[in-house]
This record gives sequence, structure tokens and C-alpha cells, in this order.
Amino acid sequence: MKTFVAPAVAVALCVSMLAGKSAAVSVPITNYSFETPSAAGTYVLAPPDGWGGNPGANIFIEDIAAVGMSGGDGLQYLGLDNDGAYITQDLGVPFQAGMTYRVDLASAHRSGFTHGIAEFGVYSSNAIGTDLGTVGFMDLQGVWSGSGNPDGDDMYDVFRDASVLQTIGSGALGRTSKFSTGSTPPTGNVVVYIRKASGARVNLDNIRLDVSPSLLAGDVDDDGDVDLDDFNAIRDHFRTSVAARNLGDLTEDGRVGFDDFREWKNNYPFPLTGLNLAFLQGVPEPASWTLCGLALSVACGYRRFAGRRRN
Repeated sequence: MKTFVAPAVAVALCVSMLAGKSAAVSVPITNYSFETPSAAGTYVLAPPDGWGGNPGANIFIEDIAAVGMSGGDGLQYLGLDNDGAYITQDLGVPFQAGMTYRVDLASAHRSGFTHGIAEFGVYSSNAIGTDLGTVGFMDLQGVWSGSGNPDGDDMYDVFRDASVLQTIGSGALGRTSKFSTGSTPPTGNVVVYIRKASGARVNLDNIRLDVSPSLLAGDVDDDGDVDLDDFNAIRDHFRTSVAARNLGDLTEDGRVGFDDFREWKNNYPFPLTGLNLAFLQGVPEPASWTLCGLALSVACGYRRFAGRRRN
């Protein structure tokens, strides 16, 4: 006899099995690329099937090729135009302890149009409207080099993921959403949302949610400890745009900076070896990387001193 497992239950089982593993699971999102209702080769003023929220009167779905755009998933994209407009979808999957939830979304600046800022991420079904973790965003108008956004590159009519935008220049064009549950996850189900935060219309496509075990805070290379190897990666890539955590981007915002150093500093060393390095918590926010190096030298000196005393 075959046993049928509902999609939400299957995903919950997969997420539970991820504990202790590094793999990620993609959580199914209904109508993730906004293929229904059909725009019939043009556009339709209607919210996407399977989504709720407050979409506003001017929400639309439009054929990608018909307006000369490319790079999306499928044939259609979503447009939000009203102030305060947002859409949500309850995925029917409860939050799990010790997991990280990442949301990515694509957007495009349509040539000849003025655009705004889109935001996205996750809510709990018990607290719709309360942002969890880092809110993802995309500055569609900022693509125009004359907008004032330092990373404007005039790449019009092409859908690009927030995970790509955050690696361009200073990361001011966009970033993905990230929420880690810790030991006590929120009650309720995972709800994904998209909203127009400000400005004019926003063009969106292909929303995705991946779930993976939370990594140890400060552990750049994911080897189970927080040590000088992790610091070295931060030092070597400081103030540069990178595409991976193992290059020092602990906060996963596409750039290695003081936030990454701070996370390493606040968790170094792990596991503890009996040496009291609480003084590191008192190191002020460094005005330059030279001071970071000084703090590190002091830490190394304490390690050597402690080693001599044990000998």
C-alpha cells in the first residue's frame, strides 16, 4: 500500500532531517513565478493565484517578452504599484529550531519607467506584519546611474536576483532576506511576503525560500569552531564584495566589513579552552583595520602567556 504525504508535511520532514547537515531544502511556493492568472500575452489587473495580503487595486501580472524584458522565470512577472501594497503566502510549514530561512527574489527596472523599492522576507502566521530577521530589499530605481544609488549600472529590462544585486559595488542595489531561529523558533507557520516599500511600481519575479541548518556564529569556514582561521578570511577580504560566507561574509550581505568582524569577535574563541578572553568584548568598534589587528595581537599574546603558565 502506498502512503501519500502532503507537500507541507514532506517539507517539514525534510527540514527536520537537515539538523546537523549543511544541505539546504527549497520550500515549495505556490505560483512562485506568477504564471496564473494568465495575462494572455499582455497584462491583467489581478493578484497572483495562491497569494493573499493587501495587493492594492493596481496590482498586475504582465507578459515578460511582450514588454521587451528578459531573465525571469516562466512567461510572466508581478507588478505592485499601490503604496503599502503587499502579498503573502502561508507555506503550511512550522518554523524549526536551529534553522536559517533565506528568501531570494528577482526584479527588473523597465526602461522608460520610474520605480521604487521592494522588500521581502518571512513572517510567522501568528504575527503577520512583524518582520523576522534581515529584510530583503531591491532598489529598482537605483539601477539608473543618475538615481543617486552608488551602484547604479543602467542594466535595464533584465530580471536579476537580490543575491546577485548584493554583490555589485557596495551592495546598495539589494540583498536577500535571512532569518535564523536559534533554539526557540517562532510559533506558527512560515509565511513569505513581498511588499512595495516606497516609490513607484516594482516589477518582481521568481521568489524562492531555502532552509538550512544555522551555522555557528563567527565560524567562517564552517569547521565547527571559531578561531584565527576565521579571522584570516575576514582580514583578507575586508571591505570587498564577495559571494560566499567562507570568504569572510558572516552576515551574508555580499560584503566583508565591521559587522562580520564584530560577529567573529563576539564569538571568539569557540570552543572555550579555559582561557578568559572576555577582554575582547570590551574592544571598541575599530576605527581602522589596524586596531582590529592590534586586538588580535593582544589575543594571541594572551594565548601564549596561558600556554607558558600551563607548562
